[in-house]
Amino acid sequence: MPARADVSILIVTYEHGEEIGACLDAALAQSADGFAVDVVVADNASTDDTVAHVASRAQDGVRLIETGSNVGFAAAVNAAFAASTGEHVLILNPDCVMDGGCALALRDHLLARPGVGLAAALLHDPDGTPQLHARRDAGLGGALSAFTTAGRFVDSRLLGGRALARRRYEDLWAGGPPREPFAVFCPAAACVMAARADLEPAPLDERLPLFFNDADLCARLLDRGRAIEIVPAASAAHGYGTSVTRVQRADPARMRAEWVASLRRYTAMRWGRPQRAALAALLLADALVGAALALVRQGDPREVRGTLGGLGLPGGPPPLFTPLRRGSAPRSRAGVLPPRARPPAGAPPDSRRR
Repeated sequence: MPARADVSILIVTYEHGEEIGACLDAALAQSADGFAVDVVVADNASTDDTVAHVASRAQDGVRLIETGSNVGFAAAVNAAFAASTGEHVLILNPDCVMDGGCALALRDHLLARPGVGLAAALLHDPDGTPQLHARRDAGLGGALSAFTTAGRFVDSRLLGGRALARRRYEDLWAGGPPREPFAVFCPAAACVMAARADLEPAPLDERLPLFFNDADLCARLLDRGRAIEIVPAASAAHGYGTSVTRVQRADPARMRAEWVASLRRYTAMRWGRPQRAALAALLLADALVGAALALVRQGDPREVRGTLGGLGLPGGPPPLFTPLRRGSAPRSRAGVLPPRARPPAGAPPDSRRR
């Protein structure tokens, strides 16, 4: 185990051979005089040359964990976290390239503002276009407008997109990218940092393998009185969901099923029974609307099937992931770093449910 770093940078890869080189270059370049970074990559059984790219950077101090199968984003982040050493931890997407000084600015912000539990970089497209990468939590009304075909139609056609704009904090970007730190509910977890103590025993709940694990993390921090802030002094270029896009293209129905199942798990942790029942009814009604639209070739039958699968109903495919049992660990192959023994993953028992 290397000496304790100032910041551990955790990266989860899956078929990222094309992007991972630039991501690692920028991550390693974050080191400065008196500021050390520790880069740990957890690979979810990529079949391209991702592992070879990462392994070739061992001489630069990059450490590799091979999970042995695609265990999902949450479990892979937790495995990398267990093997890391930094007093602060940065979760970084493999399609995210940090600008100079990004990690240091996030770390310094957390040190200067002890009430902040999570600091996020300001993201932009690779061409420099600002990204709207934060969102408000969605109650039942927000779920209707954001997560259903009918709700999105009403919002875009009759309300001028006001519900979507509010959910994405568009007002904060109205005059250009913000210049001062500002609080949000949940930034995209493409480049976010927290103190290790705020993430223990593990950052993400593995019952949410791909979706909503970032929202759950933010909600748990907020429950403990910790703020979530975006820090404009820290910035990064972000490809925005290249892994998700690849899987979406390969199997859109199962991806939709995973999203619906994860939404239901996330709301089960935080909503009461009547709200959860209403959400299930909304999703089912949305599937019926989608089926009607598909009959006249105005909808996607794969999304309909995916919704049925996420609801556990006949006619739908299973979700992409089955959450790992608590305490399960990824496998390692010879020549790569085995994950350190770790406590059961997920949130502390007193913050799992409200």
